[in-house]
Amino acid sequence: MPLTFSATATDDALTEAAAEGLLIDSLCASAGTFWAINKQVWPAGDHSRIPAPLATLTRGKSYRFELQNLTPHQHPIHIHGHSFLVLNSNRRDLPVHHADTVLLQPKERIEVAMVADNPGDWMLHCHIIEHQETGMMGYIRVA
Repeated sequence: MPLTFSATATDDALTEAAAEGLLIDSLCASAGTFWAINKQVWPAGDHSRIPAPLATLTRGKSYRFELQNLTPHQHPIHIHGHSFLVLNSNRRDLPVHHADTVLLQPKERIEVAMVADNPGDWMLHCHIIEHQETGMMGYIRVA
């Protein structure tokens, strides 16, 4: 079963973030949108409170990921430290190709595969800076 990373925008994440004093001044925050990956919001501005990894992968093993966009917005999702093979989409025909960033259309699921061959903590985030800065960032750990 593939790992699933879901991009979401929820009022629950905004309420939780505001209660913890994490709301920052940005376009998305001021518009009332707060982003998350797997319902986990990256703590804005406070890097002393880094959350747990989205996934811990075993070095040298191959993995399949499902990148799922549950929002009505596009999200270019980027993974640091690795490239992946784009396998398929539920909404469009994509050529199988290597990449480190893939554009998720609204309501799209894209399956990718990668070898966890680079140890460390690697960011996984939306490349739209307003989305990243308001929570759509996390990391995978390769150990």
